[in-house]
Amino acid sequence: MLLNAFKNLKSEDYRILNAIERGMAFYEYVPVEAIAKLSGLSIDRIESRIKSIYHLGVVQRKKTPYIGYILTTRGYDCLALNALVKKGVLKSLSTKPVGVGKESDVFEGLTYSDDIVAVKFHRLGRTSFRQTRRYRVYVGDRRHISWLYQARLAAEREYQGLNILYPNGVSVPKPIAWNRHVVVTSFIEGVVLNELPMLSDPDKVLEKIIANVKKAYNVGIVHGDLSEYNIIVTREENCYVFDWPQWVDVHHPSALMLLRRDIVNITKFFRRKYRVKVDLNEVFQYFNIPT
Repeated sequence: MLLNAFKNLKSEDYRILNAIERGMAFYEYVPVEAIAKLSGLSIDRIESRIKSIYHLGVVQRKKTPYIGYILTTRGYDCLALNALVKKGVLKSLSTKPVGVGKESDVFEGLTYSDDIVAVKFHRLGRTSFRQTRRYRVYVGDRRHISWLYQARLAAEREYQGLNILYPNGVSVPKPIAWNRHVVVTSFIEGVVLNELPMLSDPDKVLEKIIANVKKAYNVGIVHGDLSEYNIIVTREENCYVFDWPQWVDVHHPSALMLLRRDIVNITKFFRRKYRVKVDLNEVFQYFNIPT
């Protein structure tokens, strides 16, 4: 459905969607008059085109006390995809996601160099809006923030983190591009740890994960939500940590608490599923964390 909408939208339609996106910063539902002012199109032309794009599921309409529009998730997706295609980042996208999480959908994409990439759409609206605000550093003290803008901030935050981690040798996907709520990275072939891959040496795999967490810590970053759900293990049993929108700086007041929680979470998983014996005090000493 997303690709069908994307293929059927015209250049004028993207001007309308972009105008609605900008107008949503000021209106609960953006009036047609405001869309006309922001897009530079006539009201008659906007009303004509909206009748067509409404059936593609890219906008939502409200009739009272005035006729106004907001973007749907699909409309926001189309804006991001259009920008990435125009920038020469993406040539094509898989019709179905290859991974679905609580807060994101991941599709397989293809670049103009025919490289396979991961295209991650942040979906913060799926979880409790208030809960996500509680622990997301990037939201800050903003009192009024839409799910759309929160998803954009999450993507920006993740892309920023990957651009710090990847050049410093941390095993994470290579960041390629970012637009709105979408992050494009290298595609890692492997199995997510929660799917319990058969490991020839679970102790060694855990050591690699801890070493990566330490590398990230050394460059100033704590993952903040590490678990078996955001670690990919390759056929060679190399490990890649993904899903970084909630990272915090090591100087953040909660950094040590989050680092300790990350370590406890992942060691508990290996102890429970692979019977790996872990001395947490030794691990904490490795990080210079008070025990």
